[in-house]
Amino acid sequence: MVTFYIVRHGETLLNSLGRAQGWSDSPLTDNGKRTAMELGLEIKGTIFDAAYISDTLRARQTAELILSVSGNENVKIQKDMRLREWCLGSMDAEYNTAFVQTVSEWLGVSSFTELNKRLPDVATVIFEHDTTGMAEPFKDISNRLKGVFKDMVENESYNENSNILVVTHAFAIKTLLYLFGLERLFVMERVKNTEVLRMVYDEGVFRFQGRG
Repeated sequence: MVTFYIVRHGETLLNSLGRAQGWSDSPLTDNGKRTAMELGLEIKGTIFDAAYISDTLRARQTAELILSVSGNENVKIQKDMRLREWCLGSMDAEYNTAFVQTVSEWLGVSSFTELNKRLPDVATVIFEHDTTGMAEPFKDISNRLKGVFKDMVENESYNENSNILVVTHAFAIKTLLYLFGLERLFVMERVKNTEVLRMVYDEGVFRFQGRG
């Protein structure tokens, strides 16, 4: 069984300013660094066989702090752009309040829970209203995320009891929940900074174990 520790990056400058990041990037704040180190202490004693991150500064900073504090400083960090956040297109770096309000109006919903239940539709309306040509359909997002995890478990260097750290982003994590833990997605709202979810791969099946 392979266990993935899937972590959202720590708080960033844009997070602290209340902006949705998407493919935009910004460094961790002092608070973001602190919570990443706290998570490292929390999981100290867990031996990681590998660490994968999106190709963003915020993911790299978070992973480096977690690995260093947890005693896994010698683990090589591997970047993969398939672990990127959703591209929000012309909504990238928009204020969160405006982003949520606009998407909710497009879909005619009134809560985060409803948005989670209609996650593919959220991606669709972002894609349809994008003026940059960079936003992705939900199928493309799902395929890149399924692809990167499939590649991880097919790496022959990992044994049956491997632990893998993955640092990625909020909407990317929600997409994984939609694919492999739908009931969990339906009862949550936000994915918090440095929140960790455990997903296992066992007998050819991906499934989420539990939050935290």
